[in-house]
Amino acid sequence: MTSSTSKGTSPDETSSLPAFQEKGKAARTGSAPSPSEAGLGSGRGSAGKGASRSPVKKPAGDAERRGPRRVRLTLARIDPFSVMKLSFLVALAIGLATVVAVVLLWNLVDAIGLWAQIDQLGKDLNGGDALPFMDFFSFSKFVSYGTVVAVVNVVIITALGTLLAFLYNLVAALLGGLKFTFTDD
Repeated sequence: MTSSTSKGTSPDETSSLPAFQEKGKAARTGSAPSPSEAGLGSGRGSAGKGASRSPVKKPAGDAERRGPRRVRLTLARIDPFSVMKLSFLVALAIGLATVVAVVLLWNLVDAIGLWAQIDQLGKDLNGGDALPFMDFFSFSKFVSYGTVVAVVNVVIITALGTLLAFLYNLVAALLGGLKFTFTDD
C-alpha cells in the first residue's frame, strides 16, 4: 500500500499503515484521519481529495479463519483511587447489611423468647437476682454495637482495598501483571 500526500497535509502526517492502524493512531493522537488516510472513499468513486488509492485488500487468511476471535490483554495497572471509591461503596453496603442483620436477628431472638429464658436462667442461678450482663442485651445497645462494627468495617475494607491496589501495581510493574485471553463466541 502506498500513501499519497494530499493538499494541506504534511508528509509526516501521512503514513503507509493500513486503515485500521491509522484509526488507532488517530485515536491516540486525538485527531481523526481524513477519509483518504483512513482508506475510505468519498462516495463518488474517488479515495479522497485528489488522491487515488486502490481498495484495501484483506489478507487471504481472514476469509478462511473460522471460530471465535481471541484477544490477549494484560492488566498492567489498577487505579488506586477508583479501587478506593469502589471498596468504600462495597463497604458501605456491607455495613448497612450488618446493621439490618443485627436488627433482624435481635428481633428474631426476642420473638422466640430467648432473652427472657436467659434472664430467667440467670435469676435461678443467681438466687433470684437478675444477671448484671443482661443490660448489654437491650435492643438499643445491640444496634449501637452493630453500627460500631459497620463503621470499623468501612474503614478497614476501604483501606485494605486501596492498599491491595498499590501492592498489585508494584507487583505488576515487576512481573508484568495478569494476562487475560478474551474470546467472542
